[in-house]
Amino acid sequence: MRMLLILLIVSVWASSVPIFGQGVPVRLKDISNIIEARDNQLFGFGLVVGLRGSGDSRSSEFTETALTNLMKKMGVAPGTRPFSSRNVASVMVTGTLPPFTKVGQRVSVVVSSLGDASSLVGGTLLPTPLKGLDMINYAVAQGSVVVGGMSQASSRSLYMKNQSTVGRVVDGGIVETEVPVTFNDQHHITIVLDNTNFITIARVTEALKQSGYQGTRAIDANTIKVPFTDLSSKDLVSAIADLENVMVIPDESNKIVVNSRTGTVVIGEKVRLFPVAVTHGNISVRINELPPGGIGGGGGAAGGIQPEELSIDEAQSKVVYLNPASSLSSLVNALNEIGVSPKDLISVLQALKEAQALVADIQVL
Repeated sequence: MRMLLILLIVSVWASSVPIFGQGVPVRLKDISNIIEARDNQLFGFGLVVGLRGSGDSRSSEFTETALTNLMKKMGVAPGTRPFSSRNVASVMVTGTLPPFTKVGQRVSVVVSSLGDASSLVGGTLLPTPLKGLDMINYAVAQGSVVVGGMSQASSRSLYMKNQSTVGRVVDGGIVETEVPVTFNDQHHITIVLDNTNFITIARVTEALKQSGYQGTRAIDANTIKVPFTDLSSKDLVSAIADLENVMVIPDESNKIVVNSRTGTVVIGEKVRLFPVAVTHGNISVRINELPPGGIGGGGGAAGGIQPEELSIDEAQSKVVYLNPASSLSSLVNALNEIGVSPKDLISVLQALKEAQALVADIQVL
């Protein structure tokens, strides 16, 4: 098999105008949060009953122990014979308690099998206390388990679709203890970004100052403090609402995310590709530099004939034309057009990164 050439000639100049625009403004609320208004994670051990022979077997001793203790508390004395039903499964119940949640409000919880149960379809979660990391009960969960998967088995075959040992009890948790939210800093409102970024934090600080919060200052690449004296409203809730509604243009991403299982490729706006030549398999891709005047400008070939912007050649002499760009999108589109597998695509991206021809952060899922 002959080796063909992938030749990419892309001119990238620091002084050139970005081809992707100047960014999209978003609300400050969408990229940050108030440091005191945080979620709290809950967990607990419970039992799911009502299964059709798909629960834990006798090898899961903690299931039998938990069921025996529960029956004793309900006044049912256990017998001398061991419990052998497979209609019960031990589970771990997890959930998130949002800030400012009051007693009596409901939250959804996730139920995950702890033993060797094959399916939780059709099961019901018995009342389960949910604790925080301080081991205090903050909620109680119970209800029907909704499972998105399926598991069926016979003596000769086994059919499984999605995950049948993890389910969800929608609004199954009732809050019993409120987690108070207090502002530790009595003089400032502290805002933290979801992602640490010096460029974004500088833009946020400037946007807040232009909106009238002149005392705003950035503590680090993730934290901003706004003094209470800058808040126009005496109502703290209204003041925070106005603060979160300030529009900000966050920094664009230079990350490439590749899902090796599905072949999905997501490219950030700041990804850049320098001139480079790569040889890979039986694929030939050629991207020519745009003329100085752009497409249709005066920098074409002699006789007024424009050079090919992009062409792809295979052993069957297949040719595909794409518009070149100063990013990796031209290469990805070209390789996808001729049916390159995700494995080959990942290899090309990683080779470009090692050659220092690709300015991007590659993440493979």
